[in-house]
Amino acid sequence: MLIEAEGLSKIYYGKVAVESVDLAVQKGQVYGFLGPNGAGKSTCIKMLTGLVFPTAGKATVLGRPLGDAKAREKMGYLPELFRFQEWMTGTDLLDFHSSLYRLKKDPARNKRVLERVGLLGQEKFKVGTYSKGMQQRLGIACALLPDPELLLLDEPTSALDPVGRKLVRDIILSLQREGTTVFLNSHLLSEVEAVCNGITIISKGVVVKSGSMSDILQEKVSLSIKCSNISESVYSILKNRFDASIKPQGSDGELFLKLNSKDEVPDIAELLAASSVRIFELTPRHETLESVFLKVVDKEADA
Repeated sequence: MLIEAEGLSKIYYGKVAVESVDLAVQKGQVYGFLGPNGAGKSTCIKMLTGLVFPTAGKATVLGRPLGDAKAREKMGYLPELFRFQEWMTGTDLLDFHSSLYRLKKDPARNKRVLERVGLLGQEKFKVGTYSKGMQQRLGIACALLPDPELLLLDEPTSALDPVGRKLVRDIILSLQREGTTVFLNSHLLSEVEAVCNGITIISKGVVVKSGSMSDILQEKVSLSIKCSNISESVYSILKNRFDASIKPQGSDGELFLKLNSKDEVPDIAELLAASSVRIFELTPRHETLESVFLKVVDKEADA
C-alpha cells in the first residue's frame, strides 16, 4: 500500500478533530477523501504530509513513517487555503518552490509543469494579476515540481470554471496513467466520481463509508423499463421474482425495479421477450456518489 493508516487520530486542545481513521490506498490509484466541512479531511491530509503529527494511531506513506524526509521528497501537496506572493512572477514562484523542494532551478522543468496546467506563456506576469483559477492551476504546477510519486490535492478545483475543472481532471487521469498516486479531497462529487477508483467518506472525524468506487455505486441498482402494456401474469412474476416493491406501469409505459445486481437485467429481458412484451428500453441506473454521500452523512448527523 502506498498509504496505510490505522487508528489515525488528532485532538486539538481537548477537541477531537479526527478519530481512529483507517486508510489503505494502493499505488497508482486516484483516491477520493470526502466529507462535509469540518469533518477532519484537511487535518488527515496534514498528518499524511507530516505537517501535523497524530495524537494516536500509526501510518506509513510511500513505505515510510509519517514525517519522514525521504517520503516527503516524493510528495506533491496543494493545500486548500493558500496565498502566493503577489509580487512574484510565475517563474519566480516556481523557482522559489523548487528551492523548498531542494531542487535546482530548471527552466525546462518549469516549462513542463506550466504546459501541463495550461499556463505556458503566462509565467512572466506577476501572480497578483492572475485570476483565482490561474492561481489554482499555478499551485498545482508547484505541487508537480518534484515529479511526485504521491500527489495530495486539497480542493484543487474550488476556484475553477468548467473548462478549468476539465483540465484538472485530465491532468489527474494522465498522472495516473504515468503511475502517480493522487489523493484527492473535493466537494465537487461529480468530479470525484469521474476520476477516483476508491473513496473514503468521513463525518465528524470518523470514517462512515469506504471502498472501491464501483462497489459503492453498485450497491443498489434500479432498472427503468419502457415497454408495451405488461400483462398481470408477467407483472406478478416480476414482483415475486425480482422486486416486491415494483410499482404498476405508468401512463408513459415506464416502470422501475430495484435489483440486487446488474446481472439480473438479462433475465428480465429474457422474461419479457418470452412473454411477447414489446421492449423499447431497458436502462440500469446506479446511485450517484452524491446520493451515497448525502445518505451516509445525513445518517451520521442524525445519530
